[in-house]
Amino acid sequence: MTVSASTVVLLDVDNTLLENDAVEADLHRHLAAQLGQERAERYWTIFEQLRRALGYADYLGAIQRLRSAYPHDPHLLETSGYLIEYPFAERLYPSALDTVRRLNELAQTVILSDGDVVLQPRKIRRSGPMGCGRW
Repeated sequence: MTVSASTVVLLDVDNTLLENDAVEADLHRHLAAQLGQERAERYWTIFEQLRRALGYADYLGAIQRLRSAYPHDPHLLETSGYLIEYPFAERLYPSALDTVRRLNELAQTVILSDGDVVLQPRKIRRSGPMGCGRW
């Protein structure tokens, strides 16, 4: 079957292809272990404030803001590395990549994202070969 030039399939990443709730659960555990419960809770408060203000999730921005309160905490540097290097491919829903490949055979497939401009593209790249023409 050939790809239809007039048909476009739009896909979201978070909780469509990738189980983002599990990623957040991992981050909750990681923050509590690295920063302690009090600073972890402060992170999530900042995160939610940023989400409301920006209209999207800014995980790294929340770490940066937390760093303003604790400028000498080396664990914050480790936490940003944890997010950047997170194994997102392990959190893909079963057959997500197969589904994207099949959709590519049927139509032009595009990944839409309203996430931040640093972590969201990295999340997509680290999730595996999505094979979409655009995102």
